[in-house]
Amino acid sequence: MATNNIEIEIKIPLNENTFSRVRSKIKRIAKFVKKTKQIDEYFTPAHRNFIRPKFPFEWLSIRRRGDKVILNYKHYYPENVEVTTHCDEFETEVKSHEALAKIFSALNFKKLVTVVKEREVYLYNDEFEIALDRVKELGYFIEIEAIKDFGGIKSAREKLFEFAKSLGIDISKTDKRGYPYLLMKKKGLIK
Repeated sequence: MATNNIEIEIKIPLNENTFSRVRSKIKRIAKFVKKTKQIDEYFTPAHRNFIRPKFPFEWLSIRRRGDKVILNYKHYYPENVEVTTHCDEFETEVKSHEALAKIFSALNFKKLVTVVKEREVYLYNDEFEIALDRVKELGYFIEIEAIKDFGGIKSAREKLFEFAKSLGIDISKTDKRGYPYLLMKKKGLIK
């Protein structure tokens, strides 16, 4: 959920025990919002291969959220570096997954991977949205996103890491690239 089309978040892989411990703590301190199954199909256009750079910084996806279909584009900054700080995020709901997939095919967009996850979403003090994810083929993760204006990207990231530490999470393991990158790397699409 981007604020003013800018998303500032951190994502950290967890082992199953840590995931359970953190989940129990979050249930006590945060407000439960929803549980969903999410399917995100990632694509690249033929004319501009998003996975050509060593560190891809653009993603285009068709997201399925129950009966909703959402077209989503993210552009990470700084570009083509291992660690990004934030991204532009633009999305819009569309009526038909099938029609959009046919349009992508007609325009020679290549499907890269499909990320399937079960997600529990919580809100903490109108400051953070917390997502607890079980991602098919990748494992357990926590994603914490700033939903409050903390006065800039740097200060928001500091607050995110501070909150993660307060949950007893090892922030040195923070994921730097995201689910599509991790899945593409696992499948050998990215070296």
